[in-house]
Parts: sequence; structure tokens; C-alpha cells
Amino acid sequence: MCDLADEYGALVMVDDSHAVGFMGETGAGTPEHAGVSDRVDIYTGTFGKALGGASGGYVAARQQIVDILRQQGRPYLFSNSLALAIVAATITALDLVSGAADLREKLFENAAHFRRRMDEEGFELLEGEHAIIAVMFHDAALASKIADEMLNHGVYVTAFSFPVVPRGEARIRVQLSAAHSPEDIEACVDAFVAARTAVEAAI
Repeated sequence: MCDLADEYGALVMVDDSHAVGFMGETGAGTPEHAGVSDRVDIYTGTFGKALGGASGGYVAARQQIVDILRQQGRPYLFSNSLALAIVAATITALDLVSGAADLREKLFENAAHFRRRMDEEGFELLEGEHAIIAVMFHDAALASKIADEMLNHGVYVTAFSFPVVPRGEARIRVQLSAAHSPEDIEACVDAFVAARTAVEAAI
């Protein structure tokens, strides 16, 4: 993408809401992970997700771009400022993330563990290394039934179907954490297996 932008004189924008905080050597996100941090013109993201779940988001870019967005961006013009407590908490979260290499390593170990075990149990996963992992069921009703059944086994997950994802690509999204233990991951895999068995038996 960056090569194409250079060739055609375009700007590169990355919405990194699902990667800031844990992707990249310092948690700076996808461009750092891909080694192109200095080639991205506009970064957008959220102060939620890996940064703690608070409200608000950000645009990081050259001053000229930020000035244009401040004058022309309707969502910005009609929004309220963040509460000072959220600003302070977000700054602290950013400081913590920059020094959390051990937690990032643990997170990716947990994701790899979950992927390996789910593959062994015959589940279809979207490929990748991200800690938010899609378990594919394709059928919306099936994904919903599996998610409901998993709650009976003590695991809360959410099923996604059209229009959130394309038709025929219904899935359950699992979000791993550095706080999960190997036992937690095994319990989640066991819940998937039990839920699949129960739903298949009921069909």
C-alpha cells in the first residue's frame, strides 16, 4: 500500500483501532509491526480496546491535515470534548503500553495456543496472528446457537453475522488477553467443543 501511495502521490491512512497497544515492538500498532511507521500519513484509532475501554478516539497526522479536519469534520464539530479524567487515564495507558513488552509476548503466546488447540479440535479460524480470533461457522443461526450454548459452559462470546460481516461468513469472535492462563484457554476450547456437540445433537 505504501509503495502504491509513493508511486501515485497518494496519502496512506490507517485505522488502527484493533492493533494499537499490542501490535508492533512497542505497541504502536500495525504500521510499526509492518515496518512502515514513517510512511503512514494519517493514523486513526480508539481510546477503547487495548487502551482500556474509555471513550473517545484520535487522529494523528501532519498539522495541516489536523487543521482541515478540525474545520471540516462534522463528527468533530458536533462532538463534546473528552472528560479530563479520561484524558489522564488514556495518557497513563499509553505510558503503560509502551513498556509492556512482556505482556505483548504473553498475549501472542495465548493467541497461538488458542489457534493451535482450536485447529486440533477441527474448528475453522480466519488465518492470522492477531489476538482477536474469528471462529467461522458461516451460518448465522448456527453461530448464534453456539454462542448461546457456550454461555451455559461459562464462556461469553458474541456471534457476528450479516450485515456486520458478509453473508455466509457468520462467526464467533474470541478476544484473547495477556491475563488469560493456559487453563482459561483450555476451558474456552472445551466450551466450544461442548457447545458444538450440543447444538449438532439438537439439529
